[in-house]
Amino acid sequence: MGRKYRASQLPSVQRAYVPYVLIPLWQMKLRERYGIEVDRDIARILVEARYSETTWKWQRALKKLVSELSKKGLSRDHAVSLARALVKAVGGQ
Repeated sequence: MGRKYRASQLPSVQRAYVPYVLIPLWQMKLRERYGIEVDRDIARILVEARYSETTWKWQRALKKLVSELSKKGLSRDHAVSLARALVKAVGGQ
């Protein structure tokens, strides 16, 4: 009998390795290019999406950004519009 694997046991498929130094660099890049101040959590989500090799990375990033911005006190509609603007700026979509 072989060992059964589940998709939840393979977190490396969903996540990209992101060096720690890239997060502050992307914070500065967003501040200089677009005038957007973001904290470390939001910058980490954007950097992971940028360097990930999955096909649905921008939709996942959008979903994570909306939940993170909602936790910080923004309304759902404003969080969605801000998250779309961030994904469009970083992703070039």
